[in-house]
Amino acid sequence: MRASGWHQFMVIFKRDLINIVLNPVLLLYNTVFPLLLTLVLGYLAAGSYGGGGISSYDYYGVTLLIYSVLNVSMTASNSFMERSLKASNLRILYAPFRLSFVYLGKIAATFVFTATCFLALIGMLYLTLGVNFGGDYFGYVLVILLLFNLLAAATGVLFCCIFHSEEITNKILSPVISLLALLGGLFFPLDGLGRAAERVSWLSPVKWVVEAIFRLIYDQDASLFLPVVLVLAGLTVAALAGCKLTFRTEDYVLASFWQLSP
Repeated sequence: MRASGWHQFMVIFKRDLINIVLNPVLLLYNTVFPLLLTLVLGYLAAGSYGGGGISSYDYYGVTLLIYSVLNVSMTASNSFMERSLKASNLRILYAPFRLSFVYLGKIAATFVFTATCFLALIGMLYLTLGVNFGGDYFGYVLVILLLFNLLAAATGVLFCCIFHSEEITNKILSPVISLLALLGGLFFPLDGLGRAAERVSWLSPVKWVVEAIFRLIYDQDASLFLPVVLVLAGLTVAALAGCKLTFRTEDYVLASFWQLSP
């Protein structure tokens, strides 16, 4: 990317980042909400954990963090096609900017914002509840979470490029996220439901993320680290390629016209 192109990208990125930061709902949803949910579920399930050096707060502190990362796709769709942002986005489309900067700026801004929120959340969970994030292996855990975060942001924008509507995108993403979270064991382990349920759970990429992170934290086992990193990186590249193939100025303008019309 040439200097002028980099400057143009940074202009769009900064504008998108400011728009997200100024949304208090997104800030609370990505920090305070998962913290409170961990407190509640950890307290309710306090008697169900404790073996192997893992408490209910350890379990839900990690799984609900992963669930929050999974929901970044919704934050990305909001930043890309939310009604109040459509007018400014349309101005960019008719400015002398590279077309790809429109969706790349949204992905980058969403990633930076949510990554910062999750780092703050990790700090709060560690300081208030003593949640174990791997100690010396924390760097490995963080790499997986950040790559998963980037994939979620790219996926949310990709769905917007395909369906041209925040409402339709969110209606599709919501059940998909719930299903992936359920199969991934984010709310409760599926191992106790039998071997068949355990095998089905491996169909969810979330399960691989959870398994890799828990192995790093409690077994100091990095055997799944590289495969998971490569899969997440490959899926992110595929999502970015999908954005390039499906994003069209005329589709966005038409969708904006219908949404902005009284």
